[in-house]
Amino acid sequence: MSRMPVLTPDEMDDDQRRVYDHAMATNGRAGRGPSIGYAYAPGLWENNNAASDYFDDCSLTLAQCRIAALVTVRHWNAEYPWQAQARGALAAGVDSAAVEAINNRQTPNFSDADDAAVHAVAVQLIKTGTLDDAGFKSAEEKLGYRRLADTVGVVSHFCKTAMMANVAGAEVPADAPSTLA
Repeated sequence: MSRMPVLTPDEMDDDQRRVYDHAMATNGRAGRGPSIGYAYAPGLWENNNAASDYFDDCSLTLAQCRIAALVTVRHWNAEYPWQAQARGALAAGVDSAAVEAINNRQTPNFSDADDAAVHAVAVQLIKTGTLDDAGFKSAEEKLGYRRLADTVGVVSHFCKTAMMANVAGAEVPADAPSTLA
């Protein structure tokens, strides 16, 4: 059972209901996971959904977004986001061995150099909060500024998502493709 009560649409105020209705109409992200907590702060929930939508169509591939997200939610030991991002990563073509390597806090053997670069940026950001000069130079050369900025965005977005899911006590569904090691 979640730590925060799940609000039903009938219990929501007008702002909460507006965001809930929009989420259900556009992406179905309501009533579970971190949205349990976001429902109590509808402005934050709305902005979070807009960021999620942005990352679905940013300069990174869906696989690269999921790689950065997996590194992040694994760092925060966030069960619900882990299973959701593992599911998304597998659907986006990330190899299951890479998902399990990230779960075990190991560096996967990526066949795509850009995937490896996104992973390296995410790992260094999570460990240090920044990129050292060598990490920045490598990211600049391999990803360019736009994809680097989007990688930073994905990591920061999923820090917030992981924390909200952890605080809300979001429960992992029984059909989760991967759980934390």
